[in-house]
Amino acid sequence: MPEENNHITLDLDQVQKGRIKVHTQIINDLSSGIYSSPASCIKELVNNSYDADAKTVTIRVKPVYDSITIVDDGIGMNAVDFDKKFAWISHSTKRKDSEKSAKLKRPLIGKIGIGFIAVNEICDELEITSSKEGEELKFTATINFKKYFEDATTQPNQEDEGIIKGEYELINEYEEKDEHYTIIRLVGLKKSVKDILDDKQYLAQLLKKKNKEYEQDYFKSMKDLMSFHAKNNLKSFSEDNAYVQFIIDLASYIPVEYIDNGPVEGYSDKVVDDIINLHQKLNFKVDLDGIYLKKPIFFPKLDVEQKCISFDLKINTKKGEDDIKIKGYFYIQHGIIFPRELNGVAIRIRNIPIAEQFGYDDSFMKYPNYTNQLFRNWISGEIYVEKGLEEAMNIDRKSFRITHPHYLILQNFLHKYLSEIVFKIALEIYERAKNVREGKKDEKKKEAGKKILSTKRVEYKTAKDESKVKKPAAKKAAPAKKEIAPIKIVQSSSKKTTVEVNESLVKKFKKKDWEYLESIFLIFESAFKESSGDIDRLRELFYKKINEWKDIN
Repeated sequence: MPEENNHITLDLDQVQKGRIKVHTQIINDLSSGIYSSPASCIKELVNNSYDADAKTVTIRVKPVYDSITIVDDGIGMNAVDFDKKFAWISHSTKRKDSEKSAKLKRPLIGKIGIGFIAVNEICDELEITSSKEGEELKFTATINFKKYFEDATTQPNQEDEGIIKGEYELINEYEEKDEHYTIIRLVGLKKSVKDILDDKQYLAQLLKKKNKEYEQDYFKSMKDLMSFHAKNNLKSFSEDNAYVQFIIDLASYIPVEYIDNGPVEGYSDKVVDDIINLHQKLNFKVDLDGIYLKKPIFFPKLDVEQKCISFDLKINTKKGEDDIKIKGYFYIQHGIIFPRELNGVAIRIRNIPIAEQFGYDDSFMKYPNYTNQLFRNWISGEIYVEKGLEEAMNIDRKSFRITHPHYLILQNFLHKYLSEIVFKIALEIYERAKNVREGKKDEKKKEAGKKILSTKRVEYKTAKDESKVKKPAAKKAAPAKKEIAPIKIVQSSSKKTTVEVNESLVKKFKKKDWEYLESIFLIFESAFKESSGDIDRLRELFYKKINEWKDIN
């Protein structure tokens, strides 16, 4: 359908009226809520600033004043640009001439052209002021979403079939030639949004000044925030207040740098360094209420074994189709990854993750549920798609069309890489940790035994399983053999005690119970030997040793 001319001009100080144009299909998608959180909507505007070669974006959230303001220092636009490129929803021309931005040659994110309309989910009105680099004017346009969507319910006429229109007002004014920027104000925030962005951060800062003992409820940096999670052993981002979740969610979906010394503290190789350097070279910073956003991905050094592996490869597709190029890494640790939202794989196209929330797919592209359940919880990875897969994205940028050939090819690669490499590393980590645990358990058992038996050295040996030894047939039936104790002291002195353990009898007890029962049986055997058959003395010694054992533990 040919592009409609609104007759928007660059005449100064004259109020002009234009029309927002959008396909009915997009209205249907938006009304179903494809942007389910404030962060999802705001990130569209931030990524527009990135595409406009902004180096700094400043966001100020003021729910008390019913507004959010987003300011960038990008190349800006004039009224005609706005009408042609941004007032025509789902009709983006960003990549018509190039796949890279005009000045900084960044890989462009926008393609679908629904960035501006996305914010209707969180506010009633959008006001945009912009000055284009090299021009001596600026424009201000106002879009009333409330009226716009009321009008959108009417049936379009035949000549505009499939198109719905809403009006906006625009005025041009003088501006210094050297100025270039875009300022967006979201006004009339919906109640659900204000409940999330409730100024808890500012309130906490004020209380902190008045009362030094007041618990910190805000963060000076993303690393501060992530360190707080690690220090307090928080299991999930959901344990934060809604405002902090908004910060993390937004930072997950914009092309900002990694946290210093991240993503894996202390780990460096060529691929990971290239990924880190890539984001630094993008030269894109976002200031949200005084916090410079960075990717909320940080795995600090832990007391458990950690491993990181990387890859940089090309996946061959069918003849005649473009190959898929990817690079990335997998982080594996002994134990469950916290926060839980970092467990999974982040698949990034043009540096933006395709996932529901916080960027990660915890299903690992639908890896079979019945295998490697334990080790899946130990793993986090990122895959940067350098070529391919973009056509497999759904309009919401949160999911893929799972029947698309490129999706199936990447899925096959991921599942194979996990099973043949990543899970094997996890198993090795598990086995090494198991051996260490068993060694520590043996030492602990010997130390407990020495204290119970008052001896300098304790040796444990396994009793022979006589049931497995072949014996000549008896001429007549022997009387039933009495079951012996699971533990027996076979030699005892102040220097050395030898303890015999009957493993066939041990197996009759639950493993978790045996650690306690082993000491109790040892105490009984020790008391029995010292009592020399005196029942009263046995009882006295047994209870005395039990109390001493309780003190030891």
